[in-house]
Amino acid sequence: MQIGVFTAGDLQPSEIVTLAIAAEDAGLDVFAVGEHHNPPYNSSCPATLLAHIAARTTLRLSTATTLITTNDPARLAAEYATLALLAAGRTDLVLGRGNTARVFGWFGKEIEYSLPLTIEHHLALKALWPDRPYLWHACTRSPEIADLAAEHDDGLFVFADQTEHVARYRDQAAHPRVGVLATELDEGLAREPDRLLVKVSSPADVEKLGSAVCSALPHRRSSLASTPHRTS
Repeated sequence: MQIGVFTAGDLQPSEIVTLAIAAEDAGLDVFAVGEHHNPPYNSSCPATLLAHIAARTTLRLSTATTLITTNDPARLAAEYATLALLAAGRTDLVLGRGNTARVFGWFGKEIEYSLPLTIEHHLALKALWPDRPYLWHACTRSPEIADLAAEHDDGLFVFADQTEHVARYRDQAAHPRVGVLATELDEGLAREPDRLLVKVSSPADVEKLGSAVCSALPHRRSSLASTPHRTS
């Protein structure tokens, strides 16, 4: 199981970078940042943030999530292919629909068409970027998203308290992989995911999480304890 942290992006960009560095110092595996375009968020360009973090850490880097509906798939392919080259073998994407009607309007889209846009743009992204890294699909409400992930043998990402479509996905996918976003470590571990991301807001949260991982998963203790910590 991969364990890491995520932020929705409601911090200053420099603070998001600091969180990622703290995650590596704590011996965690993954750092993810969401894409938002409305206040109070400051993560409207996660590819740029993750590229900077890639230069500062050796973490696996992901999104939580990339808006597959309002973004041009060609632009997504260009931005994240560049990131994948800069951080070879360390990137993947979580694709999501978005849920704010106003933001859809800013990009000339209608939220009512978010599901067909998801399917259309997902297919376009895969065609434009055949050697892409692994893709996940964020699924909160729609069973169709679970079906889409299973059909294309992609991963499924859910919130720890919204797992109703996981069984449907696992029944259909050839190689199911489930990711969980949680606010507490124990809540996420109970879902037995392949990747668990816990929400954090400060380096102190990350340090606390690292200690909790050591307690909950003793087999990881030695690797966490032996991770070199930064001095600057």
